[in-house]
Amino acid sequence: MKKLVLSLAILGLILALASCNKSKNDGTNPQQVSQGVSFSIIPGTNPGGLKSDCFSTTASYAKVWLSVGNTPYSNNPIQVDIFYLTGVPYTNSIQLPPGTYTVTDFIIYNDNQTPNNTADDIVLAAAPHTGSTYAPYVEHPLTVNFTVQAFKKLNQPIDCICYQPSNYTDFGFVFFQLNDVTLRMQPFFGDLCTKDFTHYTGSHYAAQSSGLQPDMPAIFQIQVLREGISMGTFSNDSLGWYGEGRPMKVYYADRAGIVDHFEFRLSVLVKTGSTFSFVYFTSWFITDANRITDPDNNGVIDFSIGFCNPNADYVLPPYLDIPSTCTYTITAWPGTNNGYVNAQLGGFSNVYADMQTGTFPSYCVETSYTINVGPVYNMNVFSSLYPNAPGFPTWAKTKPWDKLNWLINHLSWYPGYTMSDLQGAIWVLEESWNGSPSESYVNWPLSTIGNSMVSGANTNGTGYKVPVGGWACVVFIDQNPVSGTHTQTMFVQVDP
Repeated sequence: MKKLVLSLAILGLILALASCNKSKNDGTNPQQVSQGVSFSIIPGTNPGGLKSDCFSTTASYAKVWLSVGNTPYSNNPIQVDIFYLTGVPYTNSIQLPPGTYTVTDFIIYNDNQTPNNTADDIVLAAAPHTGSTYAPYVEHPLTVNFTVQAFKKLNQPIDCICYQPSNYTDFGFVFFQLNDVTLRMQPFFGDLCTKDFTHYTGSHYAAQSSGLQPDMPAIFQIQVLREGISMGTFSNDSLGWYGEGRPMKVYYADRAGIVDHFEFRLSVLVKTGSTFSFVYFTSWFITDANRITDPDNNGVIDFSIGFCNPNADYVLPPYLDIPSTCTYTITAWPGTNNGYVNAQLGGFSNVYADMQTGTFPSYCVETSYTINVGPVYNMNVFSSLYPNAPGFPTWAKTKPWDKLNWLINHLSWYPGYTMSDLQGAIWVLEESWNGSPSESYVNWPLSTIGNSMVSGANTNGTGYKVPVGGWACVVFIDQNPVSGTHTQTMFVQVDP
């Protein structure tokens, strides 16, 4: 009996103690209860130049950076999954103790269908900060404050804008917080050389502080592509700048754990007939943290269109202001003025600086294709100085345009030459012509002058750079877009 009484007493004491402990953790103390906080994501007005479809049902999760006062709430951002209701993205709830919090950054991601691998995740949208370029496009830019109250659920709206890495500074957040990418930067500067700067009257070049001149700071754009997908375009074509005084900084995001291939596409503002537009000239290619080769090691990639600045890192050939298409008709064979044929050019307005309508001496590039006297051919027109330009057929890129350009710029070395000498030398240089098939009006074997032309071009023509004011081949190609067959490739010489 004593044991039973003692046991009941001990049981009563345990229950009493348990009752006392429960009073501290029964949920009635607001400071001990975490509450659910979710975020509804509101699309802001889309700034020009950014994608606008990022708020479709593709977001996987958000990263949220919080602070309490001036102290970060945690060392790492809070990652929370996203779901959609009637097309509107919401985050799942996160649990926070009662108090006042500040959202310092808010970024939305797509997991690229690899939920267990964050290395290839893609940033879709982000909340811009007060004072940033994109702040006017949302109603409530960061930072945003909210208060968690005990026993109350909270849904906090967050305004976001579609994101692309090249525009990261326009959001105002600290890019290194995106721990899956590294921001890299490359400055560019350029020169535009022109034989007749008056052609640029009315362009933004005329607004430069030194006005129009033979050598002007280039107004240009750089488009950054990662794995062939555009990451954005940078331009120095802005009021009060127009390429003068400082290089243009180009930013790009290199993802950690992924081999990223980048292309930097250069387009320069040039005369295109009766207007001015950005024309593609060249590209630079790098991988990951590798840098574009900088010969003078000054940190700036500088280029020159034309050879008025031979000390530039990249000296590119002069620009030809020519139409993209024309009609081409052989009116005489053999031609005059030492042309193999006379060709009538038409089908375009006489607004181009380097090519006009009329009849000109012209030359054949191959012997294995034909072209007839009389028919009107619709030709695509290309500059031989830029055989890698878009649209230039692959088979035509590898022809020895450098040697042919050298030859037509050094005809004065061969006094007394004839059409037979020049056309024969062209065929030997282009396809090692050996007299078969035999060609009308062109002698085989070549004369002494013809052989000297071939020798001179082979010795001096590799990599030849046509000077501003020199001569260049303008190439005419009539290629069937379906079959890929083409007529004889022809060219005339123009003064760039």
